[in-house]
Amino acid sequence: MSDPFDEDLAARKHTAAHDPLFPERREEAYGRVITAIDQALVPLGYQQKGSTWSRMSEHGKSAVHLQRNRYGWEVQILLRFVTPDGQPPATWDDDEMTMERFGDAGDDPGRLAFLDVLDNPATLSRAISLLVDEAHPWLEELHFPQD
Repeated sequence: MSDPFDEDLAARKHTAAHDPLFPERREEAYGRVITAIDQALVPLGYQQKGSTWSRMSEHGKSAVHLQRNRYGWEVQILLRFVTPDGQPPATWDDDEMTMERFGDAGDDPGRLAFLDVLDNPATLSRAISLLVDEAHPWLEELHFPQD
């Protein structure tokens, strides 16, 4: 998780900014995140295209998208669902949702700092567990509503 007030993370970002190997380490971390999401979602019926995994049903299309931070320090897992008429579900405030609703209060387990992915693998494991155990069933309810 990337916390903007985390002084340790700020120090590690500073160190990484001066580390000539950070670009390679960042790509290694990104690859680990892609692999972990792929291994988690493909068995659940999702198909990967680029950095998005999607699944369709008669009630709409869900997607799990991995978005890189524009500053290059982290990625964020975003959840999307589009109904057949092209709109997000009525209960959604936006076109996409973060995984914040599945973490502790104020915590977005889907926001993964590359340094954390490499230095603390439990960070990625936690995000994947919440994705499979909580986010996926929540998306499944949109695919197969109990009217």
